[in-house]
Amino acid sequence: MNKEFFSKTETIDYVWQYSKYYGNLLSYCKDVAEEDSGNGFVALIFLFNLMENIFKSNLKNYDARLIDVIDILRDNGTITEIEHNFLNNKNNGIRMIRNLLSHSNLSKYNLIFTEDGTEIYYPLTENETCLKMYDMISDILFNLMLRIISTDTIEPLNIDLDDKINNVKIKIKKFTPEKLMEFKGIDVSIIPNWEELNESDKYRIVENSSDVRMVTNIASTIFKNYLE
Repeated sequence: MNKEFFSKTETIDYVWQYSKYYGNLLSYCKDVAEEDSGNGFVALIFLFNLMENIFKSNLKNYDARLIDVIDILRDNGTITEIEHNFLNNKNNGIRMIRNLLSHSNLSKYNLIFTEDGTEIYYPLTENETCLKMYDMISDILFNLMLRIISTDTIEPLNIDLDDKINNVKIKIKKFTPEKLMEFKGIDVSIIPNWEELNESDKYRIVENSSDVRMVTNIASTIFKNYLE
């Protein structure tokens, strides 16, 4: 069967026919992201773990490292070079993002978009950022998992993802706690013993600090409207 791209619902239906277990997990992942409040962090972790399990199931080797599994899938022709780079690029690949969510202090990292020539940063610690990331990559990963699973069926699916991947622009940037405080309009020199704090405590204080610039803008708008 030839089709360029499948919806999440179509993907789940096809995968469920192959494996009820994987089909149900894909359905749960979709539900977590699309429920009223939407849990982006959980959805991403769920998506990445499921992706890893399905990739490893194709090779019948659940003990291999994901970086090696992706290399093997490329070398045996299961995924394309573009798909391999999308997954394994050390600067913005899916595996790198998965590692950040699992093993790093997320307060350091931001998803970057350029809007009207200006870089806008979205902290990875925020649910809305994770949902934005999920929306960017989940359809591609659902289709990639479906295609990999279909290689074990009578009629493998021909799903071309290269153009979709080329349209995804993921940029992750790391900021110092001082820079993040500057973004919030806070001078760290007024914080007692700031220089003596370890890095983790600095980032924790950043996360707990209010955005002074945002509060000031809101107050100014309210005051201006009141005067008018």
